[in-house]
Amino acid sequence: MLRSYVCATTVALLVACNGGEGRDDKNTTSTTLTTGGNSTSNGSATDSTTGTASATGTGSSTGTLFDVGEAETSAGTGPTCEEVTDTAENKLQPADIIVVVDNSGSMDFEANFVQNYLNTFSNQIIQAGIEAHVALISSYPGNGNGICINAPLGKPGGCLENPPDDNNPPSFLHIDKKVSSNSALQDILDTEPEWSQILRPDGSLHMIVITDDDSSLSAGAFHSMLVAINPEYGKYVFHAIASPEDPALACLQMTSCCLLAADQGKEYEALVNMTGGVFGNLCDQDFAPVFDAVSEKVVQDAAIACSWDIPDTENFDPDKVNVQFDDGMGGILDIGRVDDPADCPSVTDGWYYDDPANPTQILLCPQTCDKVQGFDNAQIQIKFGCPTKPAG
Repeated sequence: MLRSYVCATTVALLVACNGGEGRDDKNTTSTTLTTGGNSTSNGSATDSTTGTASATGTGSSTGTLFDVGEAETSAGTGPTCEEVTDTAENKLQPADIIVVVDNSGSMDFEANFVQNYLNTFSNQIIQAGIEAHVALISSYPGNGNGICINAPLGKPGGCLENPPDDNNPPSFLHIDKKVSSNSALQDILDTEPEWSQILRPDGSLHMIVITDDDSSLSAGAFHSMLVAINPEYGKYVFHAIASPEDPALACLQMTSCCLLAADQGKEYEALVNMTGGVFGNLCDQDFAPVFDAVSEKVVQDAAIACSWDIPDTENFDPDKVNVQFDDGMGGILDIGRVDDPADCPSVTDGWYYDDPANPTQILLCPQTCDKVQGFDNAQIQIKFGCPTKPAG
């Protein structure tokens, strides 16, 4: 059962928790999941837990995520300065998800499941109030155990085209690449110029690999190479459906992995533990609970997105806007403006416009975004009318 979490900072950054009943995709009634430890800034795990899931669900969320109060007018510090304080709708951090499916000959059941369930998976996240972008790295049907995704995630009618084309940007990108038994991690790195196009600056990054084999690239090498491409990728969370057992040992012990696994997914399990993701046992052959657990993880980990649409206001002057954070416990933080996000590292706190020439959004610098998370009764106030204070 998926619970939708919307954790607070409000204007008021409010959160609602709802649950929804799901469905079993097969007759099998349970599957083994392992949740990696909470990741730290250097990518190491602090703990891990293993459990058995026996039900699936779809998430839902109701209620306002941002209290929009009445605009109020107050006298400014200068003789002709008058401020109007307003609030903008707050949103949860969007999620950018990369799904990689092994297209080798032994993966027919798994590929078919992903093809049929990816819409349900993405919808669970969307129903929790999180905007999801999905990139699928896989061949199309007819090239190994390929996949084509129907609407609404994929393009309507795209799988009926010849050749098939299910791309539906920006919410869904299909990278047409045949993934071999041991190449999933390398394929993620090789296709970065393509999947990076769907990423948002304020989005969380999740990766899911489904395979019955292990990677020829080690977990440590993958992590280092990914972060070398872009240090911001170091915040990713890795999930996998793979074998937790060596198939030779599984045959001696007469477990299900004897006939279903080509190799133990050691490198994938290591990445799950490094980043605090979800590990599902491929040998259970019941993947709906695994995908449900991943979607729940995406929702649980969603932070408040540190971007706000500029409210409609008369006589808007981009040089007469100020931003203030009220932590709800008596603490007030006046946040100054930087001209460009590249200036953020040189200031203690700051905000900037999405487009200085034609601004539609206010965004917080990363260090300020981190600072405003986790306050139950906090407010972000956007004030119009007085000269903008520069960041210091």
